[in-house]
Amino acid sequence: MRILLTILFLAIFLNAGISLPNNFETDFNQTITNSKGKVIKYRGKVNFKQERQTYINELNQTQEISSKLFKWSYETPTKKEVCTDGVQLLVIDHDLEQVSKYIIDDGLDLEEILKVAQKLTPTDYKALYKDVEYLITLDNKKRLKKIFYVDSLDNRVKIVFINMIYNSKSFKDNSLECPIDPDYDVIEG
Repeated sequence: MRILLTILFLAIFLNAGISLPNNFETDFNQTITNSKGKVIKYRGKVNFKQERQTYINELNQTQEISSKLFKWSYETPTKKEVCTDGVQLLVIDHDLEQVSKYIIDDGLDLEEILKVAQKLTPTDYKALYKDVEYLITLDNKKRLKKIFYVDSLDNRVKIVFINMIYNSKSFKDNSLECPIDPDYDVIEG
């Protein structure tokens, strides 16, 4: 569940405060430390793609639709894939041979996070939202480098991005796919 909350946070928070490229790919290390000091370390890869489409609505007004697609591929300590389009979250746990599907609600107000985000230094940002403080660090090229926060279960969550590549020309759309093994159990959340 902590992984799910982290992924939801990241997918939602990145929509709000930090300018992202059309796509990126990166390795990540995630550390979750509970209130008793127990540490769980995760490692894997993240792929992201942002698509914008402009269309004319029935009132003859131009509107833009933006979709943000994430795929987290956890390699250790457990093999799992997590894909989201901002509406649905799909978690494929290969160790458990299980697929969980969730509908993402609007638990975080994107506009409010954007309004309260403050630049601390040229690379550090802070947002206080619903009594949770989020600290974000960018590298010297303004690419996402690190996110830290304490979740609702008092877990300290730190995600460090390594080898970040923004706007990769070799980015392939199939890197965002989460194929479901037909033999896996499916749980609707």
